Amino acid sequence: MLASSSVGSARSNLFDLAASGMNRAFSKANAAGAQIANGDIEPQPFVDLIEAKASLKANAAVMRTADEMLGTLLDEKA
Repeated sequence: MLASSSVGSARSNLFDLAASGMNRAFSKANAAGAQIANGDIEPQPFVDLIEAKASLKANAAVMRTADEMLGTLLDEKA
């Protein structure tokens, strides 16, 4: 059985990793948006936007899953 401190630590680590990934995706999207706004019509900024969107969705799913897992662990312990 996991100790409550290790559960909290694992949850914190998962959320930190997902938040970090989301921040990177936002930065990538902002940079690509700025390139497009400045008239860059090369394909790469558009590809970067699509990649950023996929990264945001994936990191949000990690956060949701970590939240659901923690809730399940707390329900089992209670």
